[in-house]
Amino acid sequence: MHLIIGGRYMGKKNYALKIYGSFENITDLSTELPEKIKSGLIINIHDGVKILLEGNIDPLKFFADRIDTLRHSVIIGDEICGGVVPVEAFARKWRDETGRLYQFLADESEIVDRIFAGLPLRLKG
Repeated sequence: MHLIIGGRYMGKKNYALKIYGSFENITDLSTELPEKIKSGLIINIHDGVKILLEGNIDPLKFFADRIDTLRHSVIIGDEICGGVVPVEAFARKWRDETGRLYQFLADESEIVDRIFAGLPLRLKG
């Protein structure tokens, strides 16, 4: 598993495509949250967390239950856990749960990269 995190529009997907070429399966979790996630490129994992929370589903359990498939994937998510703490309770919960999920995925990943301005910083691997 390769986890790639960074700010929005920092070049995360382009970095993944540069390293791995094209992907047979691309799952965009901002538009769909399939029950069965296929291995490949999984983008917008932070949006998937939001969808799960809106459905009262534990994001950490959801992804932990699918870890065998995720182990063969490149996972991309935006960093939403820094900066000003949101006033709204749901926004704080989304931010907290996304951070917890990133910790879990980073622990399970062979490679973790942070992308800033298109430049990778290897955090693990």
